[in-house]
Amino acid sequence: MGNAAKGLDCDDENQTVAQYMERWLEDSAKGDLGHRAYHNYRLQIRRHISPAFGRLKLSKLTAAHIQSLYAAKLRDGLKPSSVRYIHAVLHRALEQAVRFHLIPFNPASRVDPPKIRQEEITPLDAEQARTFLHAVRGDRFQTLYVLSLTTGLRMGEALGLRWSDVDLDAGTLRVNRQVQRMREGGGLVLASRRTPAGAP
Repeated sequence: MGNAAKGLDCDDENQTVAQYMERWLEDSAKGDLGHRAYHNYRLQIRRHISPAFGRLKLSKLTAAHIQSLYAAKLRDGLKPSSVRYIHAVLHRALEQAVRFHLIPFNPASRVDPPKIRQEEITPLDAEQARTFLHAVRGDRFQTLYVLSLTTGLRMGEALGLRWSDVDLDAGTLRVNRQVQRMREGGGLVLASRRTPAGAP
């Protein structure tokens, strides 16, 4: 399919970053993205990228502009992981702009996204686990808590379980999906497959 057919006009030298990002998302990237990814990409573009660059021409976008955007988002309290997500969307879009000869190089490739510090997770010890299970006794979600605690299920995996995932005769549990909250709100079930480490 030609570039013009995809909605990306390579002869339009006056298009802004915002115009290009919207065209790229709707006419090119959307077909390759899942439902949740598409909505998250759209959120990054409309909440962060387009407002930051306003009427700036795509051909005038520099690495300095992009670095300033990331710094401003961090100062505003956005997590480094969220800023890296903005970077991923912008970098992917600009890579296509390079391939379509709209810009000579990808300025996002010359920017350093923030590093993510891995926070160490401290699991409950045996005494803490007993205290927790005693506290939730009688709660309507008690079974869910016990299952999560004893198998190491993530919250989304536990909420995505169905009876068909459980084999009582074999004593096994198979995680086939998980529930994840979309950045714009609401929930979505996504495919995922793994056997919990703590499952019998």
